[in-house]
Amino acid sequence: MKTFLTLILQLLIAFLILVPSSLHSQSPLGIPYQAVMRNADGSVMASSAVSLTFMIHDGSAAGTVVYQESHTLTSNAQGLVSCVVGNGAVSQGNFSNINWGSGAKFLHVMMGSTDLGTQQMLSVPYALYSNGVGVRVSETGDTLTIGGNSVIVPGISAANPPTLYTMGSGVTDIDGNFYPSIIINGQEWMQKNLAVSKYGNGDLIPTGFDNAAWQSTTSGAYAIYNDESANNTTYGKLYNWYAVNDSRGLCPSGWHVPSDVEWTTLINYLDPNASGGDVWPNMAGGKMKSTGTIENGDGLWYSPNGQATNESGFTGLPGGFRQSLGSYGDIGYLGGWWSSTEYDYNGAWYRGLDYYGSDGVRYANDNRDSFSVRCVRD
Repeated sequence: MKTFLTLILQLLIAFLILVPSSLHSQSPLGIPYQAVMRNADGSVMASSAVSLTFMIHDGSAAGTVVYQESHTLTSNAQGLVSCVVGNGAVSQGNFSNINWGSGAKFLHVMMGSTDLGTQQMLSVPYALYSNGVGVRVSETGDTLTIGGNSVIVPGISAANPPTLYTMGSGVTDIDGNFYPSIIINGQEWMQKNLAVSKYGNGDLIPTGFDNAAWQSTTSGAYAIYNDESANNTTYGKLYNWYAVNDSRGLCPSGWHVPSDVEWTTLINYLDPNASGGDVWPNMAGGKMKSTGTIENGDGLWYSPNGQATNESGFTGLPGGFRQSLGSYGDIGYLGGWWSSTEYDYNGAWYRGLDYYGSDGVRYANDNRDSFSVRCVRD
């Protein structure tokens, strides 16, 4: 039986350090390996069958084996065998899961039952190392995170306003509609307009009123803008204030229609000079409005959608209104949301956003008018 005095190993860690075209692309996993096989007398083992086993130890030559595979090869006329470590018959571990950045790695090679030695891998292919390192950019585009390290990218923050909110857990109403939520300055708000058709106890909220019935009602009701279901899907329902004030509850359990004070807290946080919306124009509205315009196909507001940044995450939509006489108006131009606070015996406070400016203005309107509703967590 032949013995092997010398095995000339060449770990060809010849890799291309290329920037991938996409952060989502994957580099082929593997390390090219070549060795010249020789007999005990030094002669080349030409055209011979060779069985090699590769083990990768973590931390030291005697460390834990994190990966093992085998190859059945045939040497060429010069005794050379070639393979790719990572592409063999796997008997332990997963090559793609090796954490190359966690410490030293050692390659252990065996020919059949003969131990050919263990050698530290002094260089780890960049493509393999980077494959296991998470790379991401924050939503506002100013923070680059690689692995566990983050850095602010200079000059980007000015073009990407700071995020003033964090995501909440959301809520589902009695009809099964789900509303994502955001936390702004300690208040958790729905991120979509309310679209529920029932009160909290399961009673149906009346709807389907013609103009005459709408202007004469003194009880809770809702309307869908122009009775078009697509508007309900996009903008939610429009409720008169009697529905807002109904003791059966318009919002899901644990949530409520915000008071005038709660709206003031939100507006003043977004613009300390807004006086809760009594100062017009103010900068709060732009931070509350969804971005884009209908004309450009990337938004729900008509142009110019002035100063809209949605920095607050409120994602205010222009659902329009149904006025006390029954007619509809201003979808795409105006977003309005009721408060639970009366102004007088015939009216209540609400907040409005306009397509043209950057305002979060405070108004008082007739209880028979209908606007959108955003609920806030108790």
